[in-house]
Amino acid sequence: MCLPKKFGLFKNQFVNIQTVNYLTFAILFFFLLEFLYENIKPIKASKSLICKWRNCFIEKVKVVDMGKRKYLFSLMVVMVVVGVVAPVFAEGKTPRILMVGDSWAWFMYLNRSLRDALEDMGLGAYEEVGIFTTVPGSEVSQWVNPKWLEQVKKELDNYPTIDIIHLSVGGNDFLNNWRIDMPPEAKEALFQQVVRDTETVIHTLLEMKPNLRVALIEYDYINKGRGRARCQELNLAGAELSRRRMEMCKKIERCRHIQTYGVMQYYFGVSSDIPPRTVTLPGQYPNYQPFPGGNPDYCNDKKAMMDDVHLSGEGYYYLARYCIEVIYKEWLTNSASSLVVSKSEKKRN
Repeated sequence: MCLPKKFGLFKNQFVNIQTVNYLTFAILFFFLLEFLYENIKPIKASKSLICKWRNCFIEKVKVVDMGKRKYLFSLMVVMVVVGVVAPVFAEGKTPRILMVGDSWAWFMYLNRSLRDALEDMGLGAYEEVGIFTTVPGSEVSQWVNPKWLEQVKKELDNYPTIDIIHLSVGGNDFLNNWRIDMPPEAKEALFQQVVRDTETVIHTLLEMKPNLRVALIEYDYINKGRGRARCQELNLAGAELSRRRMEMCKKIERCRHIQTYGVMQYYFGVSSDIPPRTVTLPGQYPNYQPFPGGNPDYCNDKKAMMDDVHLSGEGYYYLARYCIEVIYKEWLTNSASSLVVSKSEKKRN
């Protein structure tokens, strides 16, 4: 397995981004308590557990001067900004990709999966943006709200070099509403609504800039069932929804559907049953065969997953790498010829 040169904020190792987030916020929360203690002086504070921790910490680091302790929280914030945010801007990369959508886009951005994959594939001059346009748990039914899409427009205005949108929406609509024992008409109505909402979002995004292109990124097999449905049955239903959205995207200029069911099985295999790189990758534009990829009789290997629904850090890296191989490299390096897929080409396919 080809490992990246670096991952996320840490080089030469894979880390759990949840651990990093929790640790960062825990440290900031501790110093917030220290700041509040010095400025508010709670009643009977010396008897509280918080203050015991605080006193123990202060004693151990031997910070004696009261004036200095008042600014520990501010100092910590500055350290975080300088240590984490500043290097991103210091690299002088050009933002070209905007991450939009749910937790799959959010985790991918926090991991800086695209940034690392771009560097490893010789496209390190470019990077992604997405802190204000990814919302964990969001549904495409929410993204059709003009107020939500206004935030996307603001980010496009803030970063005029962005000409690609990495869109991940619809998964939560499916997971929150699909049941294997639903009446057939209810299943059909759900799928049609998700497709319509996805199409509405894509068209609205494309209207924001004439040179903008949208890649709708699908999901992969997950490791959980739903109600009476086993994970295999849930995954097949998700793949069917993906097929419908693929057909929809083929009719939209400046839009590309990236089929991803089976990508994790290709890179990770599945336990001892399926070795890595032995299943087929999912087919891509224009005929998308095979559809889906991988082996739908299996879920994903645990190494590919952070939990039953989301990919691991390494998994998101390989998803990012796959997106670059499928279309982003072409869009980033040959934007003039790949700006639009002609209407005649769309009709032929």
